[in-house]
Amino acid sequence: MLFQVTIYNAEGRVKKVLSPKVLHERHWRKFRDAEQTSSRTKGRKPDKPKGLKEKLDREFAETPARYCL
Repeated sequence: MLFQVTIYNAEGRVKKVLSPKVLHERHWRKFRDAEQTSSRTKGRKPDKPKGLKEKLDREFAETPARYCL
């Protein structure tokens, strides 16, 4: 169950009131968008710039590992 949300401006006056119906629609719209996005990238490795690992290895080469198993 969603409740009415009141948004105030910097002076403390009511700027906007969001009804439960609007919040419900927004929630499910964002949920569906997230579901579609996750299914598009499922099973793929994230794209990384070429040479990123080498660059990070050069920058942090002298950083000791504090926690070793």
